[in-house]
Amino acid sequence: MKTSAEIASRRSILKAAAAGCGMMTQASLVSTLLNLQATKAAVAAGGGGGGYKAMVCLFLFGGNDSYNMLVPRNNASSSNSTEYDDYASSRGGYDDTVNNPGGMALQESSLLAINDPSNLSGRSFGLHPGLGHDARDNTSTDVNNGVNGGVAKLYNDGNLSFIANIGSLVEPTTRTSYDNRSNLPLGLFSHADLQRHWMTGAPHTRSQITGWGGRMADLLASSNQNPNVSMNVSINGVNMFQNGDNVTPYIIGQNGATEVSYYNTNSRQNRIFKKSMDNMLNQTYSNLLAKTFTETNRNSIDAAIDFNDKVDNVTINAKFDPDTLSQRFKKISQVIGASSTLQQNRQVFFISLGGFDNHANLIEAQEGLMPQISRALGSFHAAMTELGCEDDVVTFTASDFARTLGTNGAGTDHAWGGQQLVMGGGIDGGKIFGDFPLSLTSPIDPTYGNLDLGRGRLIPTTSVDELAAELAMWFGVDNAADLELVLPNIGSFYSYNAGTPPLGIFS
Repeated sequence: MKTSAEIASRRSILKAAAAGCGMMTQASLVSTLLNLQATKAAVAAGGGGGGYKAMVCLFLFGGNDSYNMLVPRNNASSSNSTEYDDYASSRGGYDDTVNNPGGMALQESSLLAINDPSNLSGRSFGLHPGLGHDARDNTSTDVNNGVNGGVAKLYNDGNLSFIANIGSLVEPTTRTSYDNRSNLPLGLFSHADLQRHWMTGAPHTRSQITGWGGRMADLLASSNQNPNVSMNVSINGVNMFQNGDNVTPYIIGQNGATEVSYYNTNSRQNRIFKKSMDNMLNQTYSNLLAKTFTETNRNSIDAAIDFNDKVDNVTINAKFDPDTLSQRFKKISQVIGASSTLQQNRQVFFISLGGFDNHANLIEAQEGLMPQISRALGSFHAAMTELGCEDDVVTFTASDFARTLGTNGAGTDHAWGGQQLVMGGGIDGGKIFGDFPLSLTSPIDPTYGNLDLGRGRLIPTTSVDELAAELAMWFGVDNAADLELVLPNIGSFYSYNAGTPPLGIFS
């Protein structure tokens, strides 16, 4: 066990070294500088079991209006046979551009009907029409015109489920506790705060700088044999979710890890450059910081080249759309395909998509965003099936918050509880977990009472902690003490010794 002084000394050296990395201007070098020394020196003693597992977080920045992603439909056999009518009323009707400009509801006839969730007997739901899209043959033609592919097919085939009315909570919350401002997430309805809370799992504080994905990796890092590549890989830059005390994300782009220009090519000019670089990196330094910095840079260069060589050697035949999100998922597919040669048994990936802060033009924005998500997830699942690891990789969405059910006349505003999806990993698919309100005009929960804080801002009835705990336990966090290290508030929602999982999303 290192002393606090040793840890502080190591961190000061790393911070100073990182500050000098600007001369290299390589994001992957900074990542590896942090990872090589910190992870080598302080790898956790935990395990994580045999076999390979990966977790992929798709963060939808801006606050996804998820009540237009998963929509109730009328069903005569439901205890509320007018669920769609209530939804449409809560959203101000649908915008037909003539008689009701500003309505936020989708027409019932436009919804993609999905199999009724067997765990919500008698209730019917549909998906945003964009969630039926598969990868395109080219940049303008859809394979199936958005009828039954992508997310809709994944759900109907039992490979994807939804988590209803989930959000960041400090403890189970009622309207009374909200009105009394009792133990609420700090900065409620703020983008910056709610993004931080989703990632850190600590909505009671702004001082937490590690994420639950990072703390989970701290515990399980020793299950991987290659310290040159972090367990946590981000294709969208630095993020708090993957940052731990000892593990930080290895940053790549959709073309892989960034290499130093000219270093890995074979022309005469480039060989001269490489020799000069090697001479510089091989010099003997009396100053420990300079020596550590140069050695780490050399290791970083070699690690990036090795990483790309192994990843680029993986062929994925599944078709991916040419858009950026799909191409990022394709690169993650290749990294997963190279996990054995990279000597990685556990990996956590982070991908993000922006454009969800739709105070205006919501309907138009979602018409572009939902197909991107559907195509990317459909292709990614096909790639995981091709690699034979579809049950070993779980993908889930996260977002700042949901948005108001009520329209502001052009779009919707910041709210709280909403829907997320989870895919793969042997989940119990084709279901809706959590509690989707029976009526969106009168969202009364049998346990928590009236959930509507006004304008359709709904109090979450499922916490981020519950989903995160179930994912962490699937990933290899195997005792109560470690689960509390990963999720400091989990005791308010779930006991590890309960005998049943928090949500039951796995088969």
